[in-house]
Amino acid sequence: MAVQPAETSTTPEPFIRFEVHPPLVEQGKKGTRLARTDILSLGVQSINHGGETNLHSHADQDAAWFVLNGQATFYGEGDRVVATLGRYEGLVIPRGTLYWFESSSDENLIVMRMAAKDPNVEPHRDNRGDRVARDITKIKEGEFFGL
Repeated sequence: MAVQPAETSTTPEPFIRFEVHPPLVEQGKKGTRLARTDILSLGVQSINHGGETNLHSHADQDAAWFVLNGQATFYGEGDRVVATLGRYEGLVIPRGTLYWFESSSDENLIVMRMAAKDPNVEPHRDNRGDRVARDITKIKEGEFFGL
């Protein structure tokens, strides 16, 4: 099944239509791009356990994270819990802010990321600490969120 973008002949330019039906995962993490313009990007991640692999920030992007399924715990510097988000809850992270997150429930975390890029700032991800090796991602064959 094709996932994204779901542009059709009934969606005239410059509009971009998308659907949120990422594959569910047995293990690991799978990201799917939904739509993109020169300053805005939308993506969704399916995560079984874990999440981002290290504390980091994005110099050029303000981002909003929105939980569609499961639960996400976001952390700041010193592994301080910033927010625990359930279904239909979100968090805005201004550019330059250090964070990481993880899936914190037994069901697949489905989390959407919407980011706006400052065109006057050079793209840069500031990674702090070592990146943690992730499990190999295993997709649940034929299983998609929301279908």
